Amino acid sequence: MSGCGCRQSPIVIGGCQPTEAACRPVGVLCPGSEPCQRCETTPLRDSAPYRVAATADSTDPTPYYTIANTHAALDPVVAQTILNCGTGTFPADDGTHNGQHTWLAGVVHIDPASLRGNPTSLTISASVHVHNDGPNAACQLYGRFALWNGTTPIRTDLLGPPDLPAGGDDNGVIPPTTVSLADVLAGKIVVELNLETGNDDTCRVGPKQWTVDSLVLTVQASAPGCGRPFLRTTCRNCDGVVTCTTDTLDGAAPYAPVPPVTPVSTCQDGCSTPRPPCISTDLGNAITRGSDGCLYAPDTPALDPSPCNAARNTAGGLLVPRVDLMGIAPGGNTSLERSVDIDIAEMPGCPEEWRIGARLTPVSGFLNAERQHANLLAKTGTDVPIPESDIVLPEAGVYHIDSDVRYALGTATGGSGYIIGWLRDETTDTLLTSFTQIAAINAAGQEEQGGTTHIMTEYTVTSGPRTVRLHLMFVLTGGRVTDAEAGGTDSNGATRMRFLKVRD
Repeated sequence: MSGCGCRQSPIVIGGCQPTEAACRPVGVLCPGSEPCQRCETTPLRDSAPYRVAATADSTDPTPYYTIANTHAALDPVVAQTILNCGTGTFPADDGTHNGQHTWLAGVVHIDPASLRGNPTSLTISASVHVHNDGPNAACQLYGRFALWNGTTPIRTDLLGPPDLPAGGDDNGVIPPTTVSLADVLAGKIVVELNLETGNDDTCRVGPKQWTVDSLVLTVQASAPGCGRPFLRTTCRNCDGVVTCTTDTLDGAAPYAPVPPVTPVSTCQDGCSTPRPPCISTDLGNAITRGSDGCLYAPDTPALDPSPCNAARNTAGGLLVPRVDLMGIAPGGNTSLERSVDIDIAEMPGCPEEWRIGARLTPVSGFLNAERQHANLLAKTGTDVPIPESDIVLPEAGVYHIDSDVRYALGTATGGSGYIIGWLRDETTDTLLTSFTQIAAINAAGQEEQGGTTHIMTEYTVTSGPRTVRLHLMFVLTGGRVTDAEAGGTDSNGATRMRFLKVRD
């Protein structure tokens, strides 16, 4: 073989130039030059939102008196108990005040030590449970659960359902809202809750007492590289070229990181240098590194004498067996138990050919919510689950999930409000999607709407089965809305749920 063939032909590494020109016959592998592979696992962090330690401290609610005719501040000790997720009572008025509301307010504080990176904003959400102790029913929409920045309201979600009777329960929700970190640190962000405790001539109802509990305040932040830690395994061949990359949470469970991603170590983006190819330390490895830094293969590779070793030397170089891959006819096998079927034709002895077939049989499902629309108006401001929308993800994997949400929204005399929806994993109590606006109305007079809105997401399941359910909520923002319903089937369309497994 000539000097321009495989004899002592160098392999160039990371800019290293051999002492003499390297060339190989086109289409011929030099003996011993088949690529090795080296895999390395690196701990990284992505940019997913993370929880920030937060509290709310009772403060004078006077600056937030904006509704009702008269006002009363809740006892500060009771207010702080409620803000600490305890149980407290809003006492009934003695009956002399028309439309009196009792108020509490809490300044949101965070622990700066729980911040990672340099976020400039935070996302705040909250929920609370109220119970009408009576003795009278509430009048219409009887209170508010709000978020303030200084003296400016940034969320004013009214409490409902309307005319809540004595013994009735309700849940107030402040959806995720973005605020400035500087405003939080300055003590300008305030959670406010007020409830109707006095008489009301409009509805001709008397005073009532409230029990309030389960107030949960959630604060999240996000900064590049300050999200969830995960492991990235990268494999390279002997030329340093990446052959595959796999991301997992613990070395086994697949994970889809939220970009951007940064190393856990002090090494930052751009500081990594090209890796030289690995050299196996096996005794049978004849590849060596020369004094010039390049790798050299021997003239003649050492071949394993095993009778099942099909590689052999020929006049043209090292000859290896060819592998023929043959597909399997579509539809030959479908199943809910596997997403990829692989069949290998077993041959006796030491075969030189193997026939391997693979076919995709993804798990999927489709559901029509065969029910009447849920009456969201009757539960204004409340999370309304739709059990008829339940779909079951049977096994671990990555799923594409989408939903067509049918709705009707209208006002007879003029009003404004909106319907929001989201998908939740009921098995693990995990939110799949953020709040999506299904429909909105803002009319000065009579107006009726009906239509369908789409919610879509991709969801990773580490184990199955998992039940996914549609949730809905109507929020009134002004005037009078007479019809707010969704989540079912009508003469013009249906609420549908679909899922398709796209990856293992």
